[in-house]
Amino acid sequence: MPFDYEANVAAIKNALEDYNTSTASPDLSSGLTRRIQNVYVDDPEIVSIRQLSYPALFVRISSKEESYASAGVPGPSGNKKFATTVYDVIGLYHKDGAHTQHSGVLTEIYRLAENIEGVFQAEHDLSSTALWCNPRRTEFVGPFSADGAWVKAVLVELEARYLFR
Repeated sequence: MPFDYEANVAAIKNALEDYNTSTASPDLSSGLTRRIQNVYVDDPEIVSIRQLSYPALFVRISSKEESYASAGVPGPSGNKKFATTVYDVIGLYHKDGAHTQHSGVLTEIYRLAENIEGVFQAEHDLSSTALWCNPRRTEFVGPFSADGAWVKAVLVELEARYLFR
């Protein structure tokens, strides 16, 4: 059976949504002035979201590498394979108002990064779909204009390892 891209990216989305409640530990929206509104499996460059939909998260697969996990003849004879997959988890945050109201957005985006990383430290096997996952790099982007609003972004690269047939 080939690597199931849709199911594995859905496991990332589900983990983020499951931890986006005030009773979750960690809470994805902890310390933010507004709760995460939506988690999309899509590219943020092409999805138009309204200002009221911020903060929002986007999940997509960035890359995948495969290698054989067992000895023997390669091919469909039952040998297992490893897949190392890199996901982009992109958080977009925006605050209305003048500079004084907008100045706290850096604190918010740092908290959002911490919360995303915390979810995957808690959910390290993605509900048993992965052998492990780990945030491997975090990058902060912006501000940039999106539909008339100033938005900051955080990109958390998440690496996950799978065993499949």
